[in-house]
Amino acid sequence: MSTEYDYTKLIGYKIIKGEVLIKRKILSTFMEKGYDITFEQWTVLNVLYESPGLIQSEIAEKTYKDKTNVTRILDVLSKNGYVIRENHEKDRRSSCIFLTEKGSKMFDDLITCVTSINDQFKKGITNAELEVLDSILERICNNAE
Repeated sequence: MSTEYDYTKLIGYKIIKGEVLIKRKILSTFMEKGYDITFEQWTVLNVLYESPGLIQSEIAEKTYKDKTNVTRILDVLSKNGYVIRENHEKDRRSSCIFLTEKGSKMFDDLITCVTSINDQFKKGITNAELEVLDSILERICNNAE
């Protein structure tokens, strides 16, 4: 075993560590506000808020999740009254997904919390550093594809 190898120095490790800590903080805030949703559900809600009426395969593509996982997430969100499926006007096999009024209200309530948490994460980091971070993360994602 090489003594030079340190998994905590791997880019993937640092990104996953950050992801876990960010998710933990966000989900804790959701629970404090009385919302029992997962981070994966929140990701889907973000996509639908930005682009209402997407079909399931488009949601899967935008969230980097497989279609089966998206189906499960949408089923729960639908059961809880946060999204609604409407027949696609051109493809009867597909449904367009929209936030319901309840889903939009929840999203509006939580976006303030998420924005505040995001501001906490950026404390002590300059705008120039954030631009570099964004650029680096984008390049890492491009390299991973």
